[in-house]
Amino acid sequence: MDSQRKTPVYSNADREFIDNGSDVLPLTIIMAFLVVFATIIILWWAKGRRAAAHRGECLVLCGASNSGKTALFSRLTMGIAKRTLTSMAVNRGSMTLQNPSADRPSKEIHIVDIPGNLRIRQRDFTAEKSSAKAIVFVIDSTTVKEDSKDVSDYLYDILSEKSFRQQRIPLLIFCNKQDINNDNETIQSIRHLLENELTMKRRTRASSVAVHQGKGGSNDDIGQVGKDTFEFNDIKDIKIDFVDGSVLGNERTSYAKHYDDEEDIISTGDETDGDTGANLKKVYDWVQKIWFKS
Repeated sequence: MDSQRKTPVYSNADREFIDNGSDVLPLTIIMAFLVVFATIIILWWAKGRRAAAHRGECLVLCGASNSGKTALFSRLTMGIAKRTLTSMAVNRGSMTLQNPSADRPSKEIHIVDIPGNLRIRQRDFTAEKSSAKAIVFVIDSTTVKEDSKDVSDYLYDILSEKSFRQQRIPLLIFCNKQDINNDNETIQSIRHLLENELTMKRRTRASSVAVHQGKGGSNDDIGQVGKDTFEFNDIKDIKIDFVDGSVLGNERTSYAKHYDDEEDIISTGDETDGDTGANLKKVYDWVQKIWFKS
């Protein structure tokens, strides 16, 4: 009957078109997924390139007062361990760094020494942080136990700085004054001491954020989420190294009791020899690695 619906009849061409369409749909989905994935990869790569492009070109020296930071600045820029007073202003200078490859040119490195005075260091640190390509944080090995709270507080500010983490700024923690370290504080003991202090600092700051923001977490948390204790290895976006040494090289025997003697201590060039490690060879090697890395 005409009123009854007739079953549609498909030709071979129609069936072929339908079959081809069903094959194209999964292919389209796969292609769309690949385009989205490629776009994410490109954006991530571009973000990393922008962050690297914004990185500064200076070696920034930081540390608490009386750590030997400005004496290190003098040794690097002038080749002398010079008597210093507590810095109240930013020091600027430069050094020529020899390329480990003899057939390649040396580089001039600009160095910024930020005062360690508690009242002004945050201001100068904020003003100079964008110039950093790498940071050397200087610690007085002879007083680190007494100064651990101040040292860890300063370190926390550096480790939680978002721009440093985005740009993956390398950080060297230099345990200075090993030439007169009568307490025999080693890199391992100093590292463990600072990790304990930073664990407590992390909890205190997290609690403060929770009180003021009503949240349990902190946006500037330096540790591993869900882990109560802090370890330097938990930080993945800042390469942290520890070295020991002394601003004084072989001269340390004569001046061990007068570390800040009024006369300049002329470098004998022995910073690069073995000399029981109480020198700056490890610092030089680290800086060289940063500036001449491939």
